[in-house]
Amino acid sequence: MIEVRFQRGLHLPELDLWLDPWDAKPWAFVSHAHADHFARHESALCSEATAALVQCRFRLAESRIEALPYQVPVTRDGFRLRLLPAGHITGSAMLHVTRLKDNATLLYTGDFKTRRGRTAEPVNFLAADTLILETTFGLPGYDFPNPMEIESSILRFINDAFADGETPVLFGYSLGKAQEALALLTEHSIPALLHPAVAAMTTACRAAGFEMLPEPVVFDGHAPPGHVIIAPPHSIHSKLLRGLKAKRTAMLTGWALQTGSKYRYQVDEIFPLSDHADHAGLLECIQRVRPKRILTVHGFAQEFAAELRAKGLDAWCAMGGDQLELSIAQAAHRSGNANGPRHSRAICAVADFSDLCRLVGETSSRVAKTGFLAAYLRGLTSDDDLRLAANWLTGEALPGKSGERPLLLGVATIRRSLLSLPNVRAERCREIFLAQTDPARTARLVLQEIPLKPQALDLPGLAAFFQELAATSGSLERIERLAARLATLHPMEGETLVRLLTGDLRIGLKDGLLTDAIAAAFQRDATEVRHAQMLTGDSGETALLARHGKLAEASLRPLVPVKFMLAAPLARDEDDKRPLFELLPFTPPIWLEPEFVGIRAQLHKLGGAVSLFSRDLRALDDDFPELLASARELAGDFILDGILVTDADFQKPLERGIIGGDLFHGGVAPLRFIAFDLLWHNGGDLPGLPLLERREKLEALALTPPFELITILAAEDALEFETAFQQMFLDGHAGMIAKNPTSPYAPGRHGKAWLTLQR
Repeated sequence: MIEVRFQRGLHLPELDLWLDPWDAKPWAFVSHAHADHFARHESALCSEATAALVQCRFRLAESRIEALPYQVPVTRDGFRLRLLPAGHITGSAMLHVTRLKDNATLLYTGDFKTRRGRTAEPVNFLAADTLILETTFGLPGYDFPNPMEIESSILRFINDAFADGETPVLFGYSLGKAQEALALLTEHSIPALLHPAVAAMTTACRAAGFEMLPEPVVFDGHAPPGHVIIAPPHSIHSKLLRGLKAKRTAMLTGWALQTGSKYRYQVDEIFPLSDHADHAGLLECIQRVRPKRILTVHGFAQEFAAELRAKGLDAWCAMGGDQLELSIAQAAHRSGNANGPRHSRAICAVADFSDLCRLVGETSSRVAKTGFLAAYLRGLTSDDDLRLAANWLTGEALPGKSGERPLLLGVATIRRSLLSLPNVRAERCREIFLAQTDPARTARLVLQEIPLKPQALDLPGLAAFFQELAATSGSLERIERLAARLATLHPMEGETLVRLLTGDLRIGLKDGLLTDAIAAAFQRDATEVRHAQMLTGDSGETALLARHGKLAEASLRPLVPVKFMLAAPLARDEDDKRPLFELLPFTPPIWLEPEFVGIRAQLHKLGGAVSLFSRDLRALDDDFPELLASARELAGDFILDGILVTDADFQKPLERGIIGGDLFHGGVAPLRFIAFDLLWHNGGDLPGLPLLERREKLEALALTPPFELITILAAEDALEFETAFQQMFLDGHAGMIAKNPTSPYAPGRHGKAWLTLQR
């Protein structure tokens, strides 16, 4: 193997090349432009962007810099050198070395990050025999939350400060995290003022090619309302910031996962936004590089090397050094036992699903997310696996059937299940719960610290467990069943299990992304897939129809909720004085309905089975049993779209604060279901029919109280329109809905066929 020595820095003697040495050397590789990785070498090998930053920051003469583009190999003294993006900060690079005479290889990571950032080139690994690995966060407790979760927390912190009339101040290194924070704010149109040191580095990053960063605006001690200040950590007590009286401070650092870090940094809040790889990222690097020998440097180098040796890898600490402000012993105590149990991971379908969720969750690009999902779905050979996986990707372990809520567990149940596991110390479990905001991530961290017996589990096996859990009546038995299952899972699969049971995978699957992935997986038209999904309301069924080329067979099914068609506000410029009638996008006759305030709901009936669903497609059966009892007396099978109101005051919204409680005015006011559309009747789909024909079939149902038809007024001209509008306001309605009687029903869409009209 290529020889590596440590002498106040890493040295490759065959090349006489130093790797990020502390002292000035004749020839050295500089991985990035942070001060702790730079010295005034006679010749510095680095990336082109790092060269620009080094010249700006340290005024090193251009003649002493050897700048190389990424991925372009150069040959020197019998070795081929290649720079690879490290993902750490702008311009950061890894060094890949190949000895030409025998093709022995070495990869030096320098500081790196596996998660993709906004202001650094994404990391790119190459296989190597020797891996020199930076291990700043080399303990199992340092697993960072999902990037979107971190960013949401930062944005919520900022908005809360704005709401309280305070100026939010974000502290992060002037080169690296400061630009990441600035890019995040720019993406969300939040103006930022930069400390002079941050402004200088931002200007340098722009000059180095990251022109997506805005031109910096320097903070001069005054911050207008609605602005965020970004400053380096050392300025926290500076005179420049002391002048801000109403401010709210936050530190951006990976050490946020340490207990008490908020108080140690003396800030109001702390967020684990890091430009280093976390523990999981270090393991990912090893998996992708596939080295024969591993040398660890920085941070928890000894601890991580010991962990790898316990797994049978040839891993050793290459150097001393510690970047923590606390001692290794203190941090190890706070983060858990670094030499705790190591869990073998079974190769199974549930592990593959868990890996997919992590990969998709850590990917910000919509295109990349779609590609990962499509490749996974396409690779599922079993129809059962495809149906289950597609449904689970919506975040629900067991979607609710008619009259039932989905299987969802509370934080208390999960905590008690973890506490009931053997070898879990109650005080340690409480410490982790207090430090984390996410029960799923908490479960993984707790499971990492105890002996487990991970077993292979396929998707039908996991589905069977969900069914058993749903059938369990008592809370104690449910806790016991969950604990027993967690004891048989690897911590990563345990985290995914808890995410499903809490109803949120947190992997950023926005509306339409999963259907786009299904379309890409089976080479179907995305519009047809989305239409099928709207009709079935079941991602698993939609995926099966797409696989087998049967999307045209998609249809509504009673007792399976479908997304509601929505009315859009009528767009009108403030200076447009034309009557509302002239602004309508469709021609007379125009159907006008009163706008009620209540609960939008779908009523499904199939034989003796009846169910009621809210706008978010949740079952409301337990909340309105009397209404369902009356619905069973109606003739025929159907799906009605309507709204729940009360006779007492139909303009007062129904309260839904407590599921299972009294939802309407203390239970004294009679409830009415006002139907305005019919989506399915006696086996036939109706959404494709014009509203005029759907109304005819709706009137033929002969509804009886508490069910009634909404009143329709038809307007042929502006006078009839204005007369109807005035009458509805006199009747006490909040507004009016204008509908095109020739329009089909479009589930899940805000179109121009239904419009809300207000004074």
